[in-house]
Amino acid sequence: MSGRVPASCPPNFSGRYTVRSGDTMFLIAQRFGVSLDALIAANSHISNPARIFPDDVLCVPGPVTPPPRVPVSCPPGFQGRYTVQSGDTMFLVAQRFGVSLDALIAANPHISNPNTIFPGDVLCVPAVVPSAIPCCVLLRPQLGIISDALGTAMIRLLATNQRSVSVLATGIPLPSQLGAFNAYQVVVAFPPPEATQFTFFITPAATVPGQPATWAGTLAFVPGQGFTPDTLIVVRPINTATGVTGNAVLVGTLSACF
Repeated sequence: MSGRVPASCPPNFSGRYTVRSGDTMFLIAQRFGVSLDALIAANSHISNPARIFPDDVLCVPGPVTPPPRVPVSCPPGFQGRYTVQSGDTMFLVAQRFGVSLDALIAANPHISNPNTIFPGDVLCVPAVVPSAIPCCVLLRPQLGIISDALGTAMIRLLATNQRSVSVLATGIPLPSQLGAFNAYQVVVAFPPPEATQFTFFITPAATVPGQPATWAGTLAFVPGQGFTPDTLIVVRPINTATGVTGNAVLVGTLSACF
C-alpha cells in the first residue's frame, strides 16, 4: 500500500512528516508540540486518524502561540517590567531579580497560571523587600516533655552572594531517646507555590559533662533563593539507614528577619 500524500498543506504549517512504523497521530502531535486536534484537522486526506501507515505523509501545523499577556498597570514601587524570554519560568525570573516567588506571582494577577508563561508575556517585577540579614530567629520546642530545649537559626549573606542557614539546638535529647533514630535533621521548607524544601544534619558539639548537649550545622543556598517570612525551619530526629523521620522537636519561621 503506497503512502497517502496531501495535495497541499494549510498556511503556516511547519513541515511535512513521513509516518514510520509504530507512529500514531497522538505520538506525532506530541513529538512536534502541537495538539492532536490541530494535527488531525491539517490532514483531511487521512480518513481515519486512528489508522495511519508507514509512508503516509502528514502536514504538521505550526505551534499555536498565545498573544502576549501585558498588565494594565503595575503595583506601586515596582522595579520595572520584564518581557518573558524562551526558557523562562516564574521561579527563574524571581531569582534573576532577587525577589520572592510569592511576590512576583502576586504582582502579576494577569498571569492566571504562574506555572505556564510564554515568550512575549510582560511581568511586573516587584520591589525587593529588604530583610534584616544577618538575623537570628528562635526555634521553640514542640514536645512538652523537653522543657529545656531551645534552638536558634542564624541567616547570613556570604561573600559568594549565597545565604546560609546555621542551626544551633541545645537541651534536646539524644535521637535514640525519641525512638529508632540516630541523628537530627533540619528541614528548611519554603511555602507554596514554590513548595520546596532542603535538609541538612546537625551534629553534637563537645559539651561539658553534666551540661545540656548542643547540636549545630549549616547549609548554604544558591544565590537568589527566595526566602520569605513564612519560610519554616524544623528540627526533627531521623533514622539515616531507613530515612524514617520523627515528630518535630524544634520549629520556627523567618518572620523576624523581615
